[in-house]
Amino acid sequence: MTQNATPAIRPAGPERSYSRREWLIDFLAIGMGGLAVYYYRPDGFPAVIIFVGAYTLAHSLLGVDWQSLRVFSQALLILLTPMLHLIMLTMAPVGTSVQGLVATLLLPGIAQAYWLWELWPATGAPSHPLALMCAAWLALLVIWISAKAMVGGRPAVPAT
Repeated sequence: MTQNATPAIRPAGPERSYSRREWLIDFLAIGMGGLAVYYYRPDGFPAVIIFVGAYTLAHSLLGVDWQSLRVFSQALLILLTPMLHLIMLTMAPVGTSVQGLVATLLLPGIAQAYWLWELWPATGAPSHPLALMCAAWLALLVIWISAKAMVGGRPAVPAT
């Protein structure tokens, strides 16, 4: 048996140099790990665990399948938006401002940001269930927009 003279994936040798994108991703991953340790301020071994976890999570974004992420987040947005809007209308705190209720009724996308803005300072932490749902929806929207930008906005190609 002879081996393939030109394998599809060549092993990385000492002559391999990193691209700017790989350097940038490593720099951002180290920065995210440092930021996580700075924010949580753990002592000893938990600091290492938090740093390695944040670095690994940030570095894993290098191989993300952006098309699948876009489709998945779009499907979640389509399913969760009407349900969250209904929950927001039923959970809106009693005695809130008229503009908050109007925003909730007429502008569902802007209402998530409004309730997050209103409830976070009032409770001191984003622990109110409505604020958590709004933050999750907004994070999902950001993921969808980011994935759409990475794919270039082109629709999925159907398999033939």
